Amino acid sequence: MRFGNKRCEQFQSFLPEMILDSNDAQANVPADVWQHLVECSPCRTNLQELQATMQLLDPWQVPEPSAYFDTRMAARLREEKNSPAPGWMERLRTRLLFDSNLQLRPAMTAAFALLLIVGAGSYEGFVSFNHTQPARVTVSATVTDLERLDSNEKTLQQLAAFDDSDASVGQNSQSSTSN
Repeated sequence: MRFGNKRCEQFQSFLPEMILDSNDAQANVPADVWQHLVECSPCRTNLQELQATMQLLDPWQVPEPSAYFDTRMAARLREEKNSPAPGWMERLRTRLLFDSNLQLRPAMTAAFALLLIVGAGSYEGFVSFNHTQPARVTVSATVTDLERLDSNEKTLQQLAAFDDSDASVGQNSQSSTSN
């Protein structure tokens, strides 16, 4: 439950005493906390819910352990003490499977960050190497003009050749019609 102000937070710090030691709670809990309980409905509801939960747990009795519990526990401890020490691979496996891994989190975070940086850098380098624009060669105006003249000269030669072929085809057709 979320409480809104400082007094609610102060009330929360006294909740265990109010629930568990209900007889001594009047003496141990300050009067302003009791006043807050009267004024604040969410805190009052929270206290009532926790008291109801504790009342449900009061009749519960802890089951007695079996008569041979101590004997079996001693035998298991003896077996564990006499067993060979696990190898480094087994210790590593146990540590990775059953440990909280809190001490590994910073190292794993750094490793993944490094992997991400190297991967992104490699990808960027690969993409930029494959998609680079060819360098433009700047050509002077004189060279451009000479290339155009050469192109024009070739075009004129092709047109002249085309005209010559048309003229020869035309003469052949006239001579065949006059015969």
